[in-house]
Amino acid sequence: MPLIDSTYFVCEINLPNTAANATALSQAIAQYEKEILIDLLGYKLYALLIADCTGEGGIPVTQKYIDLVNGATFEHTFAGITTTLKWEGLKNTAKLSLIAFYTFYKYVERDVTHLSGTGTILTPSGKGSRASSVNKLCNAWERMRELYGRIPPEWERYYPNSISGASTRVFNDAPSAYNFLYVNKLSYPEWVFKPKWNINQFGI
Repeated sequence: MPLIDSTYFVCEINLPNTAANATALSQAIAQYEKEILIDLLGYKLYALLIADCTGEGGIPVTQKYIDLVNGATFEHTFAGITTTLKWEGLKNTAKLSLIAFYTFYKYVERDVTHLSGTGTILTPSGKGSRASSVNKLCNAWERMRELYGRIPPEWERYYPNSISGASTRVFNDAPSAYNFLYVNKLSYPEWVFKPKWNINQFGI
């Protein structure tokens, strides 16, 4: 059972709320939630999280997984200064989740084009011309990275694929999933993090 649902797709990541769209969105959530969580946690930690979600409604029962899903405060040190931060969780009442932003990005990216007998064409959107989705895609991607954890672009040469929990380091003082896991990496020894790098309308 996915951690988020269609109620997360509001405001800047609003998607059409129609019966026809509901099934496609549910399928996208199931697919892309698993994808982004494996990238964030590594497959082993992801599997342990899912296995722990045995409570009513598929919620975690062990405290460290409750904290990961529902959020928790933590002490984080950056540039010699220790501050108290709040990781808001993979799901929350504010409906701001890295899962939702990632799913929106992948869903819209996939929906921009469709296959026809003559090749790939733009999906029509009623009367008139279709507005470019590039800006909304870039915004959703960057909002996802804020919550996921930003790694400076100069580190891409060192971490082209992933970072084991033991090899992680501090890059900023954001209340991100990365920083929460970094501070608590002894509680999550299986953690393996796959960085998500910057994208923009120019494809870089």
